Amino acid sequence: MESRAAETLALMHRWGYTPAVDALAASLLGGSVSGEHLKAHIAGSSRVRVEDGFAYLPGHEHLLEGSRRRVASHQTLNGAALAVAQEFTRDLVRVCPYVECVALSGSVASGGYGPADDVDFDLIVRSGTKYTSYLMATLVGLRYSWRYRHREVDELHRTPLLPKVICLNVVWTDAEARPFLRQDADMAFELMRCRPLFGTGRFREMLDENPWIRDYFPQAYEPLPSEDPPLERGALAGFVMAIGQVRGARQVIELASRGAVWALYHFVQWTRRRNPKAVQRNEFLRRVKAPYEVLQD
Repeated sequence: MESRAAETLALMHRWGYTPAVDALAASLLGGSVSGEHLKAHIAGSSRVRVEDGFAYLPGHEHLLEGSRRRVASHQTLNGAALAVAQEFTRDLVRVCPYVECVALSGSVASGGYGPADDVDFDLIVRSGTKYTSYLMATLVGLRYSWRYRHREVDELHRTPLLPKVICLNVVWTDAEARPFLRQDADMAFELMRCRPLFGTGRFREMLDENPWIRDYFPQAYEPLPSEDPPLERGALAGFVMAIGQVRGARQVIELASRGAVWALYHFVQWTRRRNPKAVQRNEFLRRVKAPYEVLQD
């Protein structure tokens, strides 16, 4: 139990936070346990420290203060963030016919949402439409950046002109998820934290197609919502689907979308080039998301 707790904490520390003991117990490698059960096994441990209800590994004490603030702010702000997530999901499904699953991830899903955070999503999309879907989702996300254009964000989430409110954490194609090439603890941790808002059935299929996740986090297979809220495709989604059925059109649109995504991505990174923390964070994200990060195909 002590080793499982230490290994789970190492995963969480890589993402820059340390959890409350109850949150650690729920997200424990090898399966969830009760908070009291975990506390009993790590009491007096030299590998896992507990302070003010938060667990951490020695050498990571600096994460405590930020994690305390995040847990407190999550209780206040999570409702508004979840409302934004649900509205974005409806907007994206309405315009993009290729999205099969929209899953909430990041701090909103894991319980540490802060006032300067963006709202993170993982998407599963139809094969051959990764960049078309990514570009459409980015354009939909600009609506929220404009709505919250006066919002204060930290240096890691600051982008030129408008604040970053919606973040496409990773976009997987249907083929990439059947099964995933990466089959490690970090990948399983990302999937375990996902909370599907649309395409719950597809998310459940993805879990079934990747039984290796159970070796790390069997709690990922705990019952999901039985069905999605009713969401409808709009006229634009129908138009995009019709154009994509023209021979060769989908490939042309995908290639053009990749070029647009390449330009947007490198423009944003260029504006952050003099911010060491932002550059370091981007390098970290490209490592932990590989080989699924945008433009890594």
